[in-house]
Amino acid sequence: MAYRAVVIACLWFVSACGSSGGGNGSAGPQPPNVLTVTVGGSSVCRIVNQLCTQVTICQPGTSTCQTISDILVDTGSIGVRIFGSVLSIPLQQEVESPGHPIGECVSFIDGSALWGSVQLADVVLAGEPAVTVPIHVIAPTFAGQSPSQNPCNSVVDSDPRTAGFNGILGIGLFTHDCGISCEINDNNNLYFSCVASTCGSIAAPLPTQVQNPVWLLPSDNNGVILTLPNVPAMGAPVLSGSVILGIGTASNNSPPPGISTFTTDQNGFLTTIYNGTTFAQSIIDTGSNGYFFPDSTLPLCPMPDQDFYCPSAAADLSAAIFGVNAGRATVPFQVANTANLLQTGNAVFNNLGGPSSSFDWGLPFFLGRVVFVGIEGQLSTLGTGPLYAF
Repeated sequence: MAYRAVVIACLWFVSACGSSGGGNGSAGPQPPNVLTVTVGGSSVCRIVNQLCTQVTICQPGTSTCQTISDILVDTGSIGVRIFGSVLSIPLQQEVESPGHPIGECVSFIDGSALWGSVQLADVVLAGEPAVTVPIHVIAPTFAGQSPSQNPCNSVVDSDPRTAGFNGILGIGLFTHDCGISCEINDNNNLYFSCVASTCGSIAAPLPTQVQNPVWLLPSDNNGVILTLPNVPAMGAPVLSGSVILGIGTASNNSPPPGISTFTTDQNGFLTTIYNGTTFAQSIIDTGSNGYFFPDSTLPLCPMPDQDFYCPSAAADLSAAIFGVNAGRATVPFQVANTANLLQTGNAVFNNLGGPSSSFDWGLPFFLGRVVFVGIEGQLSTLGTGPLYAF
């Protein structure tokens, strides 16, 4: 799961929180393939540079539905994940062939993990038709487990307040969150069969795996487009943008002439070259709240923000991105002093950065850009995914 992980640094932003109702409502009528996304103004999605939206969950084949706000929009993971504590409608539990319930453990790069059951739901994105898909219902006590004792072998997030979201909408490069490797490998430590309080890793057939709901749509199913405005150097209190479903399938999602396309390898990686160092496992990820890369010349912030850079003056940098298809782009970016940025009380920044062993183009990369994400095996006017274009 490393290449499809959510990177959320523990940099909590409280002063810009709004009411408990969240801030993900649409400003007006949108085309049916457009999801409104926001940063800031929520008491749940309260992490700096955290992009959130809302989704509707229904009992399969019925009109019994619930719209849930404060859902993290993540191009670095796959599938819908909802805390069971905010889900008010019962869903159908997925089971393996002997009839035992299926659970899932997902671990992320930042060290967090989620445990819960796999259940079947109808998922509605914007004004699109409902799609029936397995989702991950997050519940630390599922199958007699606990936040500290569970198949994840780590302390799992126990509630939305701890996690900083009500759920995740993983709309990245892939159709399934694990794919063939979990279908043929019963030691994947991602999917589990639970008998009473004993859960063991199992091979999970593709139809029972958590999946990207976009690829199941009847027409706008080959990818997504993220379009977010830029913000000033010292940030902004809130931001509103769009996720457009489909690539070249409607009047509002056609790629512009001359756009550069970058196909990834089979694991979703691009190559980034920075300061003469090649990072062959580079990702582009809305779930990461900053640029994350190694640079010993950039000083770290003092505690408690030591996971971010704090240069004395904003550093103007650049790196080159390469696709498997020989697509190439030199991308300028800036990393500013995180401590100074946080003092503004703003919630969204285009120049937040921190250390990592690889190169992660997080949410700041998307600000002021239109970024296309093409799903594996799906054909669009940009080619066959997995791919990015910008």
